[in-house]
Amino acid sequence: MATRNSKPRLEADPSVSSRRASRTNARAPLLKPRRTQAERSETTRRKLIEAAIVLLRERGYGGLRTNEVSDRAGVSRGAQLHHFPTKYELILATLQYLNEQMLVGSRRRAVAARHSANPVADAIEDAKAFFFSDYFFVSLAITMGDARDEDLMRHTVPMSRDARFSAEKAWLETLVKRGIPRRLASDILQLTLSIVRGLAVRTLIDNNPKKFEELLHRWRNMVSLFVEHELGQRAARQESKVI
Repeated sequence: MATRNSKPRLEADPSVSSRRASRTNARAPLLKPRRTQAERSETTRRKLIEAAIVLLRERGYGGLRTNEVSDRAGVSRGAQLHHFPTKYELILATLQYLNEQMLVGSRRRAVAARHSANPVADAIEDAKAFFFSDYFFVSLAITMGDARDEDLMRHTVPMSRDARFSAEKAWLETLVKRGIPRRLASDILQLTLSIVRGLAVRTLIDNNPKKFEELLHRWRNMVSLFVEHELGQRAARQESKVI
């Protein structure tokens, strides 16, 4: 029984409690999920490899110093030695990473080109994306870095060759699927790769991007007209056989 001075007890309003909880949660910092040890380890490896790429591009294979790699990556020397105890292991991991990135990109562009208006032009752009990138020059620096190191060459040359051949195979299949005869598609692809690679190497002594772009544009027009002519001739021969 309530006394005269006692105050009636009010029931809690659920909506008020909910709003209070919402304000409290809004003020609470959002905590990011902690990364696993494997994720942290992979991040460290990636930093070291990316630092090695930068230094290889700047100084070449002979100028690479592993202690500078850890400094550039912002990683302790001990962490670097844990992942890559030797320069040899760092070089192999770096080249493997470059080849994987190149192959994934080329395959993706080759698949997309199966539905484009000009797959030959796309193949030229893919070649340019590789040969005018740091990937090519770093791969070249590693592969040609020390011809006296037979063990290094025995691992790096097949690695780069297999990756490039896989990328070229993807583009060959794309051109064939677009109706270009396999032999003609192979010839066009090899000529394109040789031209773009040659222009890329020439940047070492004559870096003239505007001129190179003009030459690539001219090659695109030439090869597109040639393919159009060859396919037209092929269709005419097929039609004459039917008649």
